[in-house]
Amino acid sequence: MATVETVLGPVEASKLGVTLSHEHVLVGMGEDNHHYPWRFDWERTRANTIRELKEAVAGGVTAMIDLTTPDLGRDVEFVRDVAQASGMHVVVATGIWRDVPRSFWARDLDEIADIFVREIEAGIGKTSIKAGAIKVANDMGGVTPEGERILRGAARALKRTGCPISTHHWAPEKVGTRQVQVFKEEGAPLDRIAIGHSADTTDVDYLESLLKTGVYLSMDRYPGGGDRPGWEARNATVKALIDRGWCDRLMLGHDYAPMPILVGGSDPAPGPTRYTFVSHKAVPQLKAMGVTDAQVQTMLVDVPRRFLTGEG
Repeated sequence: MATVETVLGPVEASKLGVTLSHEHVLVGMGEDNHHYPWRFDWERTRANTIRELKEAVAGGVTAMIDLTTPDLGRDVEFVRDVAQASGMHVVVATGIWRDVPRSFWARDLDEIADIFVREIEAGIGKTSIKAGAIKVANDMGGVTPEGERILRGAARALKRTGCPISTHHWAPEKVGTRQVQVFKEEGAPLDRIAIGHSADTTDVDYLESLLKTGVYLSMDRYPGGGDRPGWEARNATVKALIDRGWCDRLMLGHDYAPMPILVGGSDPAPGPTRYTFVSHKAVPQLKAMGVTDAQVQTMLVDVPRRFLTGEG
């Protein structure tokens, strides 16, 4: 039986259930949570995070891929604590987001891979918590030289360990095309890679061009809005891809994290956690559009399991 590394240790893949493809449990921009911990009310932050995770579990979400990297303030011990308290299966990540540290700018590519491999095989930091995914990121303007180094290091780590890669990409500029090109150049297995934030575009032909290379798409950032497609447009894009036969390569998510609470700050506004938007709002509309229960099961359960394990 295939297993998946979670923050609480390996779990049989069949027990993950409904799995969100791209989420965060705690984000500290600029790593403020590590550098200025006195600014945060950790007791209230912990309580609120547990509340939201418990709401998600009660709402039918039983697992999530937490793609928080060191430059996003990754704190796997905090995640382990709230996962244990809430009952949520959380897969944590190695890798680097958009803020590539200067130490990586000239580091040998195999040494970059070594860092990721160590977090996959031995554990993150001083813990025994192992990464179950590799996160990389390229945004507006495309793949920078520093960002390309992370892509190549991640591809080499994937080849050495089998640990899958999940990307952050700027879909309006079709940055995923270059990401896939780099992965191909490195000889990485494309069926172990998900191109993330793909629902930020409604260009179905572009998304299908990515799918034809063999990658998965993470259709996340629900509910969207503002200068990005709203949730109805995201659903329309998902439905169009399903109609073209790509259901077995699509995953759904939110790219959400409960906000840390500052000392003296107010509690979050009341209301249901955003972790349940897909299951409670987007999925019912998808079904009304003709998406079947079996197809929903595929996107929320089967595809994430296959992505994480590499098994059919």
